[in-house]
Amino acid sequence: MSDFRSFFVNPNNIDNNYFFLDETESHHLSNVVRLKIYDDIYLIDGEGIAYKAIIEKISKEKVSGKITEVFPEFGEPVCKIDLAVGIIKPSRMQWAIEKSTECGVDNIFPIQMDRSIKRSFNLERYKTIIKSSAKQCARSRIPNINEPQSLSDWLDIQINMPIIVFSQKSKNNIFDLRDFLPVDCDKLSLIIGPEGGFSDHEISLFNNYKSIFISLGNRRLRTESAVVSAISIINQLITGD
Repeated sequence: MSDFRSFFVNPNNIDNNYFFLDETESHHLSNVVRLKIYDDIYLIDGEGIAYKAIIEKISKEKVSGKITEVFPEFGEPVCKIDLAVGIIKPSRMQWAIEKSTECGVDNIFPIQMDRSIKRSFNLERYKTIIKSSAKQCARSRIPNINEPQSLSDWLDIQINMPIIVFSQKSKNNIFDLRDFLPVDCDKLSLIIGPEGGFSDHEISLFNNYKSIFISLGNRRLRTESAVVSAISIINQLITGD
């Protein structure tokens, strides 16, 4: 897929192997990328399917064509990862959200933690960044991002889900993770705190939920750096992705 441009297509705009793009994507294809009739492109529907297609018609407001191949779950890891991350300053939060999307997370949960500084949270802007990042890296599924919530509320919805807590104080390193997870683990949650780390109260909450504490090493990483490192290593260890 790296040889072709990818564009977002609404699943409702596909019928009997024919598609059309909305006005925004059509404008990008024809006026920014400047593709032409009979060029090959890739489409992602945001729900887990990618398509190879050929452009058959370009008008001012709509590009349409024919789908030639279908790729279910293209670019998606076998193990679905839910990421919970302590809220940090907007520029760094944006970077963490963008890169976690590229690394393959399924859901993103911004968490207001004891050591998070209260900041504005532009959910709609982050949704736009996620969509753009998914398209850029040719993922077929667009991750969901939730409204900020408390740690206790997030923990309450972690039903029968392995919870991995990244803590510098843990004696377990990332390579010990295989010993704690089911052999055919297909979904897990991981949580990374703000730059001040987790409070004693939060550690106590994690223990109540039988969480798995893992360290990324002796160096103290920024939250956004830990996000990318953790997801990338987990994908390698568990999914081979």
